[in-house]
Amino acid sequence: MPPHQSNSSALPAGRTGHACVQCRHRKQKCGGFTYDIKCRPCITRGVNCSFQEEVKDLRYNPYLRLRPSRSPPISADSVRPDNDPLPVPASSAAILPTLAAFDHGDAQPLSPALPAPNHGAPADEALPNQIDSLKSRIVDLESRLVAAQSGHADYIHTPSQSRVETSFVHQFKAGQAQSNHQSPIISLGSFSNSNSHSLSPQGGVNTDGPLKALNSIQTHDPVHFEVHDPVTRSVLTEGEAHVIFRLYFSNCHPNAPFLDVELDTDIDRVRSSSVLLFLAILSVGGRFWSASSKTSCWLHPRYTEIVRLLDAEVMRVTLRPNHDDQKLETVQALMLCAHWMPFDLTNVQERYRSRFSEAGAWQCLGLAIRWATALALERSCHTSFLSPETVTREDVQRFRAMLYLVESDHYLALSARRPSYLNPKPLHSVLSNFLRCKYVQSTDIRLASLFKVAYGAHFTGCRPTTIESVEAFDKDVQLIERQFTSSQSDRSMDGFSQHFPFTSLRWYRLSYACAFLDAADPAQRSGKALTWAIEWASQILTHLSRPSATTNNGVLSPIQVQMEPDPSVIDIMSYAIDHYFVVIAYAAFFLVNSWLSNLIDMSLRPTRQHSNGTLIQEATDPSTSLLFRLVDVAARTFEAASPSEGHLARRYAPLLHGMTDLIMSSSNQAQVQAHLQGVGNANAVMPDTNLGPEFQSHHLGDDLWEMWQQAGLEPMIWSNILDDNQLGLS
Repeated sequence: MPPHQSNSSALPAGRTGHACVQCRHRKQKCGGFTYDIKCRPCITRGVNCSFQEEVKDLRYNPYLRLRPSRSPPISADSVRPDNDPLPVPASSAAILPTLAAFDHGDAQPLSPALPAPNHGAPADEALPNQIDSLKSRIVDLESRLVAAQSGHADYIHTPSQSRVETSFVHQFKAGQAQSNHQSPIISLGSFSNSNSHSLSPQGGVNTDGPLKALNSIQTHDPVHFEVHDPVTRSVLTEGEAHVIFRLYFSNCHPNAPFLDVELDTDIDRVRSSSVLLFLAILSVGGRFWSASSKTSCWLHPRYTEIVRLLDAEVMRVTLRPNHDDQKLETVQALMLCAHWMPFDLTNVQERYRSRFSEAGAWQCLGLAIRWATALALERSCHTSFLSPETVTREDVQRFRAMLYLVESDHYLALSARRPSYLNPKPLHSVLSNFLRCKYVQSTDIRLASLFKVAYGAHFTGCRPTTIESVEAFDKDVQLIERQFTSSQSDRSMDGFSQHFPFTSLRWYRLSYACAFLDAADPAQRSGKALTWAIEWASQILTHLSRPSATTNNGVLSPIQVQMEPDPSVIDIMSYAIDHYFVVIAYAAFFLVNSWLSNLIDMSLRPTRQHSNGTLIQEATDPSTSLLFRLVDVAARTFEAASPSEGHLARRYAPLLHGMTDLIMSSSNQAQVQAHLQGVGNANAVMPDTNLGPEFQSHHLGDDLWEMWQQAGLEPMIWSNILDDNQLGLS
């Protein structure tokens, strides 16, 4: 800002330090200061204002004295026209001896000597020049004194050690560039009215308070101060972080194989590339810190602090994203959060509880889809595979992550009865090229098979309208399963690849059939689609038992009385994604609910009726029935695959045990059947949840629906279509 504008309120109207050529010629007052600034009288008269004759004279151009390094000594020449010495402030007089001692013996002069003012000049011009000279010297001496004192202070500033700058230093800022446009002149009025201590370091202005904080906001990025790295924050040691990474990639990664095992196992690369992905992997692996020791809680001792940092980083990326967040790692981290939702410490005896919910998983996955859309992954990640010979590892990373994201979108769309968002067609067109590239992983074949199933469900919008659509989808899944099994014949199949057809593939079939039953007419809800759905639900639960309890085709042996959980399945389920536990709980719920609705008997066979329309009841011991054994093995698998607290499987185990209690209660079954027959609603899929007190499970606790809600499962998982006479099945 020009000096005549910044100090216009402080300068009185009068003569200036040096008049322009035109004003001196007319012998009038001048309002200008330097060569660059025009005076007001010349502007009013419309003439050119010129200081060109003395532009380079240090005495008359203060801008040339912005950075003086030495001021002239006070001599007898520095007097006023009336031969009275120029008064010097008392504080400056106290500083001068100190600075003289500080500069004693120094070969480098403090500042170049200024030429003595011209005594032949008029008195009104000599006095301001002398004042300017003394002010410049005082500023320089104060700056050197403050620098000398701060040199002995510690590097970390405290309120008592803060560097203090005087009013002169604030205005002159010795050493500041000329481009800052700060005024080098202080008016006589402001100088004479200033505090006598303003020239001493002890009487300076302290800017370490709110003013300094406000100024820092303009010069510093607030994101720079948000350090969420757990190693930097001393939440984890580097050794603990390495162990957690090993736990994740050896146990959890096969369940959701969308990371690169060669690149993403490099903890240093992941940590430097994306703190969000680094925290997401640690939050998942930290859930199984003590799994091998079989402790009551498998979590890392500082797991809650890891989750707190993860929440802060997710909030930052969501609310204040920056350019560095525009990368694939952000999408991958959000997918991890959607599949393994963190645990929270509850107030009840400091126990942990999973955050998982269908709505939470849907929203977190939607955030990952939004970031993938911003990165144009769905439009560009497949283009590199049009020429497979030029594919890079980064291209494969992007394609693999997008494959899994598209599949997860359709998987959750079927489960939640919502439309899918991403279009799988572009990726499906180059899927064969992806499987032939040199950077393919062993788990990519399973991932590609799962993507093909999602691609088949996409054509009907995940909501089939005819039985033929369900039959066609089942045929597509059979072909995909056959191709997957044949592709694994020449290599050793890992445990999850053996588990895969009976979880993901069977769940797609069951969910697809239930989506049809949800929207079908009541007359079609007891036909072929229901028979298929019961078969696929039973196969999901049958696979949880030991191989000795099944035949080669996965059909339960009728002579097997009790099933025992398969240890290999328990090991896989211990590290499974959250939604797998919902799949098993829902399969058991579907069978029990169909039995309560008189659609099947305890042997999972369709119910038969007498000629008069009454149901044919068969005497069956509930404890030996196929329905009881399937639900019971699922409950015991959940208990064996989880610690006593925190794990999501532990949350659903009471639900499954409650179902076995309902099966054992033949009186409860008879009451429900009598009520359904009495109202003439034999085709109802769901029992009426508003039955009277005599129809509730009075001595066994909560009924099936209440247990479902107590387990934390949301109503959207079953039908949200309510008729006047019956509830739909989903």
